[in-house]
Amino acid sequence: MLKNLWFSYREWYINYLGLQDHKTKTDRLSYYRDYLFISIFTLTIVLGSVSYFPSIIAAIVLDKWFVFYADTFAILALFFCFFYKNLSLENRKLIFSTTFLLLSFGLVLDLGLGGNGTTLLFMLSVLITLYSSTKSGIYSVLLTALFYFTVIVVKYFKIIEINFFVEGPIEGLAIVFTNNIIFCLLTVYSVSFLIQQLHNAYVKENELQQMLKKEHEVALNAKNQAEQANKLKTAFLSNMSHEIKTPLYGITGSTELLKSSLNINETHTEYIQIIENNSNLLLDVFNDVLEISRLESGNLPMNYSQIKISDLLNYLEKEFTKKAKDKDILFSTVNSLDEDRILISDKDKLLRALGHIIDNAIKFSRNKGFVNLICYPINSNTVEFRVRDNGIGIPKVHLDKVSLPFFTIDLDNRTGAHGAGLGLAIAKSYISLLGGALQIESNIDEGTEVYFQLSDQ
Repeated sequence: MLKNLWFSYREWYINYLGLQDHKTKTDRLSYYRDYLFISIFTLTIVLGSVSYFPSIIAAIVLDKWFVFYADTFAILALFFCFFYKNLSLENRKLIFSTTFLLLSFGLVLDLGLGGNGTTLLFMLSVLITLYSSTKSGIYSVLLTALFYFTVIVVKYFKIIEINFFVEGPIEGLAIVFTNNIIFCLLTVYSVSFLIQQLHNAYVKENELQQMLKKEHEVALNAKNQAEQANKLKTAFLSNMSHEIKTPLYGITGSTELLKSSLNINETHTEYIQIIENNSNLLLDVFNDVLEISRLESGNLPMNYSQIKISDLLNYLEKEFTKKAKDKDILFSTVNSLDEDRILISDKDKLLRALGHIIDNAIKFSRNKGFVNLICYPINSNTVEFRVRDNGIGIPKVHLDKVSLPFFTIDLDNRTGAHGAGLGLAIAKSYISLLGGALQIESNIDEGTEVYFQLSDQ
């Protein structure tokens, strides 16, 4: 409660002086110095008001009228400085410092070294260094030194007879005063060094923050540009879909008509077949590019349903047996699950993922090779799919790259395979959407195994 009361009191005084926007109108170090002064000043007013009456009562009882007048002058000066709005913050600091310097000098003269005047002078030099500047702190020490020197001169030449002077010989007094000045200077420089180091650390931190901010802005701009480019790419592919696929369909359709309606020789038939095959190849590549583009956009809806695993495997076996046979490759499926085992997932996306993996395995297998699709149970709601082949294999250094878009390992075209290197990238994206993770194991010239696990959704 006291903490909240203190914060409210300090904020009230800041608002009273109209310094709400002071932070934005000055440098960071000056702001913290001013904020510290306001905290010290507001606390001094409270504590000074509480201690004033006991102090003057004690002064009257002990017949210390100088202390009475000095304390009264100090508290009136502080209240004037506190409430007079037209004073600038720098003038408030000047009046505050001057008031306590004069009070300290008076206490030293009246109470001697046994009073709290010397302690107050020491503390005041530290506070001035903190809330004003190093130069101001040194000036306060020099004023204190001038005061001590004046006391020594007065005592030595007996200009004024003050009871304080009978406390000891002039030599001892000079040593005490000298030690006080040296200790004050040492403390002022130590505090000043600490403030400077903190300020340098802040400046460096601020520079690093500005650098990080600029780098963040650059990265953010790059991200926005990449997203914009990706949107433009998706829009371009979508717009070009009709413009490219329509003529391709026209070409493939025309070749079919040519083969069926014309009486052409074997050589021309071969040329027409080349046109048809390459048109279909181009169409497949373009469809893959469109598919990976849709996946990257992240806007594909999920349609979960019950999938009977045995029906899924039978469909894939019928779908790819002819393609494998044309390349003299044996394709087979192995179902290690119960005949009626159900998986709740997106059937279309699962078929597309498995289709791309199987197609990729057939594509990169040599003649008279094999490709197996195997399905294992993991637990009551999780199954594992594996596609195994004895093809050309993948180098270990490329295992983490083969699922990247447009990456292909058969640069020498040892298998005669064609494609844009999108099959595994598309399969990986679909499997990720289904909640799985594509894994690949492979050895050069021994084959590859691609597998993943899916659970009921």
